[in-house]
Amino acid sequence: MRTIALVCGMAAVVFASTVMAYANQPQARPLDVLGWTLLALNVLALAWLPGRAPAVLAATAAATAAFFALGYALALWPAPALVALFSVVVAGRRVLGWAGAAFLVAVPAAVLIPAPEADNAAGVALWALIVTAVAQLAEASGARRARAAEAERRAAEAERTREEEARRRAQEERLRVARELHDVTSHTVSVIALHAAVAAEAVARAGGPPEAAEALRVIRASSRQALTEMKAVLGVLRPPHAPGDGYGDGDGGEPRSPSPGCAQLPGLLGAAGLPVTLDVEGEPRTLPPAADLTVYRVVQEALTNTIRHAAATRARVTLTYETGAVTVRVDDDGKGGRAPRGHGLTGMAERVAAAGGRLDTGDGPGGGFRVAARLPA
Repeated sequence: MRTIALVCGMAAVVFASTVMAYANQPQARPLDVLGWTLLALNVLALAWLPGRAPAVLAATAAATAAFFALGYALALWPAPALVALFSVVVAGRRVLGWAGAAFLVAVPAAVLIPAPEADNAAGVALWALIVTAVAQLAEASGARRARAAEAERRAAEAERTREEEARRRAQEERLRVARELHDVTSHTVSVIALHAAVAAEAVARAGGPPEAAEALRVIRASSRQALTEMKAVLGVLRPPHAPGDGYGDGDGGEPRSPSPGCAQLPGLLGAAGLPVTLDVEGEPRTLPPAADLTVYRVVQEALTNTIRHAAATRARVTLTYETGAVTVRVDDDGKGGRAPRGHGLTGMAERVAAAGGRLDTGDGPGGGFRVAARLPA
C-alpha cells in the first residue's frame, strides 16, 4: 500500500511539473512519445522498492540521464532517482549508492555545462548539492537504523540472557531440592529399616508369632531395596560424599539429618545482615524432615530477596505450629511490590509445592513485602 501511494504521488509530481516546465522553457525539446515513455518508466520503477533498490536506482538514473542528454525541459523528473538513491544507501549499499550519486551528477554536468546557449554551471552545482545532501541524509538515516537495530538486538540478547539465567537458577534450585529430598527420604527409610531390624530381633527373642517376624523381615528388605533404588536413580544428583559424613545406607547406625531445619533458624537470622525478629507461636515440636527443611529454605530465600531487592531496614519471621500443619511468614518493611523480585520466588514456590504446601507472596498488610508458606506437618 505504501509503495502504491509512493508511485501515484510521484507520478502526479513528475508529470505535472514537467508539463508546467514548458511554459518557461520553450526552447527545450518537445515532450514526445519517447519523453512520455521515459517519464512513465522513471516513475513505475519505484514499484519495486524497497526489495530491489539497486535495480530501481539503475533504471531511474538511466532515465534521468536520458532526459538530461535529450534536452527535455528541466523539471522534477529526477525525483524518482533521488528516492531510489536514498533507499540504496539506507539499505547499506553505500558504495553502489555513492556511485549512483556520482553518475547522477556527472551526466548533467557533461551535458549542460558545455552548452553554449546558457550558463548552467550554477544549476549543475545546485543539482550536485541536492544529490549529495540526499546521499548524506540517507547515510545518517541508515546509521540511525543500524544503531536502533543493534540496540534491539542487544535488548533481545539481554532478555535471552535473563531468561537463560532464570532457567539456570530454577534448574539449580530443582536439583538442590531433589538432592535434599533424596537425602531426607534416605534418612527416613534408613530409620525404618533400622527399627524393623531391632523389632525383628525383639520378636525373635520373645518367641513372638512368626507372622510378625515375617512382616518385619519384609519391611526391612523393602526398605533396603528402596534405598538401593533411590541411590541408583537420584544419587547422581549430588557429588559423592566423603566417608564418615553421616549418611548411612540402612545397615549401620542411625544417620544424622543432613539438612538444616527450624533448629538452625536463630543462626540463619543472626547472619542475615539486617535486624530480624523471630516469633514462635504454638507448641514447638519435631517436624517431618521435608517440612523442617522447607521452612528453613523459605526463610533463607525470603531474607535473601529482602536484602537484595527490598531496601528494608528490618524483618520479622513468624513460625506457627498448628495441628497437622506449620506456617512460616516473613515480613519486611521494604518497597513491597514495587521492588524487583528475584528468581528465587519461583524456586521457593516449587519447593513448597513439592512438600505438599502452599506459598503466598505479596504486599504486607502494614507495608513491605510478605512471604507466607503453609506446610502439612
